[in-house]
Amino acid sequence: MADPSPAPESAPGPDRALLRRLWREYLSPQRGLLIRAALLMAVYAAATAAYVFVIQIVIDAAGEGRSVEGYARLVLPVAIGVPLISATTNYLQRIATNRIALNAVAEMQTRMFDASLDADLATFSAQGSGGLISRFVSDVGVVSNALIRIIGNLVRDVLTVIFLIGSMLFLSWQLSVALVVFILALAPLIALSQKMRGSAHDAQAHVGRITGELKESFDGARMVRAYGLQNRERARLGESFATRIRLFLKLVSQQARVDPILEVLGGFAIAAVMIFGIWLLRRDAITPGEIAGVLGGVLFIAPKLRALGTMNNVVQEMLASLSRIFSVTDMRGTITDAPDATALTDPRGRVELRDVGFSYADGTEALHGVSILAEPGQRIALVGPSGGGKTTILNLVPRLFDATSGAVLVDGRDVRELTLESLRENIALVSQHVTLFADTVAENIRLGRPEASRDEIEQAARAADAHDFITRLPHGYDTVLGEAGDTLSGGQRQRLGIARAILRDAPILLLDEATSALDAESEAKVQAALDRLSQGRTTLVIAHKLSTISGADRVYVVENGRIVEQGTEAQLRRKKGVFARFKALQS
Repeated sequence: MADPSPAPESAPGPDRALLRRLWREYLSPQRGLLIRAALLMAVYAAATAAYVFVIQIVIDAAGEGRSVEGYARLVLPVAIGVPLISATTNYLQRIATNRIALNAVAEMQTRMFDASLDADLATFSAQGSGGLISRFVSDVGVVSNALIRIIGNLVRDVLTVIFLIGSMLFLSWQLSVALVVFILALAPLIALSQKMRGSAHDAQAHVGRITGELKESFDGARMVRAYGLQNRERARLGESFATRIRLFLKLVSQQARVDPILEVLGGFAIAAVMIFGIWLLRRDAITPGEIAGVLGGVLFIAPKLRALGTMNNVVQEMLASLSRIFSVTDMRGTITDAPDATALTDPRGRVELRDVGFSYADGTEALHGVSILAEPGQRIALVGPSGGGKTTILNLVPRLFDATSGAVLVDGRDVRELTLESLRENIALVSQHVTLFADTVAENIRLGRPEASRDEIEQAARAADAHDFITRLPHGYDTVLGEAGDTLSGGQRQRLGIARAILRDAPILLLDEATSALDAESEAKVQAALDRLSQGRTTLVIAHKLSTISGADRVYVVENGRIVEQGTEAQLRRKKGVFARFKALQS
């Protein structure tokens, strides 16, 4: 699923839809915290606005000729109490707003991960791991910071501005009129900041590209060094880094226009208050304390209005990231349980592909009229040139893909009529590239059957000829493997994969070139383990090395998405067709 195109900046509808969805799904469930934070912010805003009266009281009291003690009794409680209330409520509301934001992004990440796991394999692959990771890290980080600022600052600053304006109007409505120019100037600034939406989207999208390129380079570290490709990688990633700088500088330059404009407008507002205030003072229409109070209010309100003026920048960046995040949470797999799906019970392991056709989303036809039959306990081999469709056939059995035409049947039932859980729990897969996690050896084997005991894990490892090398590891079965099991040899990784499949004890076994990348000694050990694993199970095996298919009950030759030959190995050799040609080449 490709990223949706960014909505036009001039269309407010999609923006409001994103904000409504953010509120409905991630913020409104935290109403209790939101109310608590809002109350704390209201107290903070009132305390901040009280500074206007503190200044007025202090200045006017100083001009009344009071004694020092009387002046202190009047001023100190106010001057100390107001900052104390302001500081305490500000501290508590920041904790509350950070918790709200972090709860929201944690829920986003959970939903993104759930959608990624549940998405069809084709849909998931189309996203690209780099782009997905950038959404989990970079885009979620943007949204997290934005929510903290929006919830913590926007509401607080809006309330503070309202309270301050009320206080200033109470002291002198004439002087407070000078603020009108400053407030009206925010409108064009909001329009200016909307131009940043596209720049923010481009910058965040490019982070995903860099993440993907870094992953490719790190995953291929061995090849890069062996082929001396360091300079090529420096140039390739250097270009991406330079593009990232260019995109972010463009965004920053747009953001940087806002503060200077607000700074200048703030200066005009202060000058207007001072000049107009002196004019009123000379006519005895105002006291020095009231001038000072209004001027203090302007000084307090200026940074708040400046923050509000730049807040739309934050909102635009957040909206760009939200659209990318929701493109992941909205991924919907087409491979799901049918409404009337039933469980596969008492499986025998009969697998049949009946006149199956399959085409990818881009229209590329991978299979055409494929029919294969594997009776319970039989070993069926799929051979043929790379790209012929063998792996696609295997992927159809556990419904990693669904056939475009025809039917895939297990025990005579269309796999689309079975629940995915019951179908897949009766299938074990061993592929050329065994997936291992940064966990203990025992836990990696236990993935085949999560409820398995330690004894069952060790028995599976013995059957896979893996027990001896496992016990030689630093901590045996409790040894924590490195990333992707890179601390193990290819043969050792394969045998752990076989142990996992043995532990699963499924009636259907899929082997996807499980020995193709191994040396002769490792291949012999792995093949022996596979032979033991296959006993009593229906096995579909893809093999490029024809030496590994001896003992197959039937061989299907797959070429260009079709079955071009089938029969026993001896029958196919006598035909002197495609299989015989492959056999001769490998001999």
